[in-house]
Amino acid sequence: MQPNRHLTGWIAGGLLLVMAILMVPAAIQDSATVDETTFLASGYTYWTGHRYRCAPEHPPGSQMLPAIPLLLMDLRYSRDADALLTGKVGYPWARPWFGPIRAWQEYFPQGRDDNWYYWWLPESQLFGQMFVYDGTNNGNAMLLAGRCVQIALALGVGLVIFFWVRAATGQDIAALAGLALWVFNPNALAHGHLVTTDISVTLAMSAAIYLMARFLEDPTDRNILYCGIATGVALLMKFTAITLAPIYLVLVALSWRRLALSPAKLLRFALIGFAATWAVILIVNFPHWIPAPPLPAAQANALGVPGWFQTLRPLLIPPDFFKGLALTLGHSRAGHEGYLLGEWSHDGWWYYYPVAFCLKSPVAFLILLAIAAGVFVKQFRNRRPLEYVPWLAVAVFVFLAMTSKVNIGVRHLLPVIPLLCIGIGCAIPAIHRRLVGGLLIWQVIVTTLAFPTYLPFMSEAVGGAQNGHRYLLDSNYDWGQDANRLKQFLSDRGIEHIYLDYFGTQYNIEYLKIPNTRVNADQAKQIRQGWLVVSASQLMRPEWAWLRDSRPPTHRVAHTLFVYQL
Repeated sequence: MQPNRHLTGWIAGGLLLVMAILMVPAAIQDSATVDETTFLASGYTYWTGHRYRCAPEHPPGSQMLPAIPLLLMDLRYSRDADALLTGKVGYPWARPWFGPIRAWQEYFPQGRDDNWYYWWLPESQLFGQMFVYDGTNNGNAMLLAGRCVQIALALGVGLVIFFWVRAATGQDIAALAGLALWVFNPNALAHGHLVTTDISVTLAMSAAIYLMARFLEDPTDRNILYCGIATGVALLMKFTAITLAPIYLVLVALSWRRLALSPAKLLRFALIGFAATWAVILIVNFPHWIPAPPLPAAQANALGVPGWFQTLRPLLIPPDFFKGLALTLGHSRAGHEGYLLGEWSHDGWWYYYPVAFCLKSPVAFLILLAIAAGVFVKQFRNRRPLEYVPWLAVAVFVFLAMTSKVNIGVRHLLPVIPLLCIGIGCAIPAIHRRLVGGLLIWQVIVTTLAFPTYLPFMSEAVGGAQNGHRYLLDSNYDWGQDANRLKQFLSDRGIEHIYLDYFGTQYNIEYLKIPNTRVNADQAKQIRQGWLVVSASQLMRPEWAWLRDSRPPTHRVAHTLFVYQL
């Protein structure tokens, strides 16, 4: 029995309201995670006329959106922050596009202040911390304002899921179930309220893939135009969206017989889609169309500027877009220190993302996913594009993710979660409703119990968040989000000073006026009396083995901060 459309709309709205209610307290209580101050400050500088250089490894769109409310605030730069922004001061070292960190004079002997090729990474991170937390502005109000925009984007993803499943199945119950899987997904709640690039690209990619599915069902100029526009928006949110190109190729190849298009017509559609995509990118980058300046070959090679960039430089317009793409690809090739199942690696593991996804998902969701995948495989030949596109897109995306050496967070898989909710939703008509209902209730209970600390959520199969540090760290678990909770813990117990090894923004610690002495593992060995607080992402490093193996913590703050009374 189907509820009427009016009632379905109210239920869907109610589910989205619940999602907002679940995220708002987390947005208020979570302190700034590692990247949030950088993105918030970068977006604000872009709106106020500065060039796209603060975080060039990410497109401007995902940084400008959460910064919109900041334009309504009376914000100022401190003297130190302004000196950084205007290039009067900077770090003594430079990070190349690809290669080792060295003194900046080795890479830029003629000066770096106005050199377009200088990667303003360390300065942008410090500038963001100063802008938000040096006391000049109300940092908590700024962060909350930006996070409210992100929450709205997370609700937008829910709308895409709802309308996609309803269009594919014609069943409101299935659409509501798909939406509920997103609303009560701990990863969506964890990253849906943070000022990062992940939720914006998730919304844009979900919309783009949906519009591609509509095109495959009805290949018209209008549908491919809309798909191209959405693709352009996605590429302005995060360079992860470059995976849309191979996803589209696979989808078109597997839908070739259904489309029955002549090569000439297919070429026309491809040109329309590409033109729409590039038009969006050019419009947003309108003030920055001048090609990158030439660079001597020896200096370009030293900086690790890729050969394709050097060769095609005069044609790469807008240059900032291609610079960000080159930096992202270089990062993926160079690797990033990561942690999995008690081991550390700079080159990562090919199986990281599947394992991390399972560890970070409720058991009920994984069971539903397995059942829905079985239904899809069994009935694949009878499926329409709206039903098979999400599964194929997930397969391509995950395959490409597994080739990356950057293994620091399941958040990089966030764009596949709504696609999986859609895939499950499309399969629900073929699954026993009581089974679906029971598994949904299970997921709702498990996710609600995590309120409001969603970031360290870990599957109940491995003991939940309490044991999470044994399996995953960084943005999967401990990303510096619990400084506010640490402040409350110390206040409740009258602790006036701590020794601290914190994985997060030190400016936030100072902003909260937490009296602390920063220590490393070797320095901590010399402490004879006092309180020692160590973040999980630090404690699990080899140099801290002497502490974690010798004594249990006296307290734990929100799972991620280990407190020892010495």
